Amino acid sequence: MNQTDQLIKFGKLFIDALNNLKEDQPETVFPIIDMLDCVHPDPDYHLGIYIEEPWLEGPITHRCDQSWFHCYQGIEEPIMRRPHSFDKWEDGDSENMLFLRFTFEMFLHLSINHTPLGAWQAYLLSISKTVLPFSRITYYTKREIIFQREQLKDIRSLEVHEIESLYNLETDLSPKVSMDGNKAIVSCCFWSDWGGLFRESVVITFLGNGKVKIGDFTKDNYYEYDVGVCF
Repeated sequence: MNQTDQLIKFGKLFIDALNNLKEDQPETVFPIIDMLDCVHPDPDYHLGIYIEEPWLEGPITHRCDQSWFHCYQGIEEPIMRRPHSFDKWEDGDSENMLFLRFTFEMFLHLSINHTPLGAWQAYLLSISKTVLPFSRITYYTKREIIFQREQLKDIRSLEVHEIESLYNLETDLSPKVSMDGNKAIVSCCFWSDWGGLFRESVVITFLGNGKVKIGDFTKDNYYEYDVGVCF
């Protein structure tokens, strides 16, 4: 199996496992943790999922059950519901900075294998907030990861002629990981109803102690689309 096939196979299994999560069945997290064989929590830490209560008076991104992976100690449930609160906001935090801190602070307690598959698994964890299944309504950060061209036929928001135009794009949509010393560039396509088809690239730096730094997210828009919902 070549590297591209390996990335696609793992990516599909990961998304399928996320879609099989049950909010009231915390044990459904364990198959995901088991498949992340390049991701290792520090001693006394565990990988789990937070689900945030909707905040109906807040911005659109908080009017649903947002969820994300996190690292925790102690005897918390693998899936834990957290009341919506701004208690963790610090001076100078914007809403976006709070999201970034929730998303990436787990990597302080995770070691990642210095391999292409390790970089791929770290990337999928870093964007998992956009693909976890607990949202009760659609919101604009939601995305569908595209591993192969055939998936474009299943985008429900598009008309037949739009799918045909999208499907005929002359570009490779498969995920890619390139390694150069202590850095990996991970590149993956996704569909968003608020923007269209993108290829996202991110630099993952292996710090030598098992930890990674994730940053320099860039996006190329292959096909522009807007579902037309105003908020």
